[in-house]
Amino acid sequence: MLLNQNTNDNYTARQLKLPLEIEKLIDVSDPVYTFCEVMDHIDLSRYFVEKGYKTGRPRCDEQKLLKVILFAFMEKGICSLREIERLCRNDIRYMYLLDEMKAPTFATFGNLIRNELTDSIEQIFMDINAYIFSKDHVDFGPMSRKSTN
Repeated sequence: MLLNQNTNDNYTARQLKLPLEIEKLIDVSDPVYTFCEVMDHIDLSRYFVEKGYKTGRPRCDEQKLLKVILFAFMEKGICSLREIERLCRNDIRYMYLLDEMKAPTFATFGNLIRNELTDSIEQIFMDINAYIFSKDHVDFGPMSRKSTN
């Protein structure tokens, strides 16, 4: 005879359907994987201002934030910081880039761009493109010549 009924009604059947790893939800051919592969080979620390103080609450991971901004720049072109915030909350690929970090606000992205970066986002993006072109041995010679027809 069962004396106590230990049942919990605070669940839905839907909760058990989601995989625990975000990677299982993203297609293998998605550009986010290529982006991460390239970003893993680039030293992003040179783009940040060095701070001499360590006071206050823990800061957001600057490199993750920069990766999110650059991925949005790659996918959408120049977009608003509020749109990047929305993407971080709703798009699984941006959640993957944040690596279990809480979705930052638009103000966090703005503070990073204004106060923490030594170069503009456009310049950093051009440096990354230069790295990709050098690794893939892209020759700009034929593209830069004018045709004389």
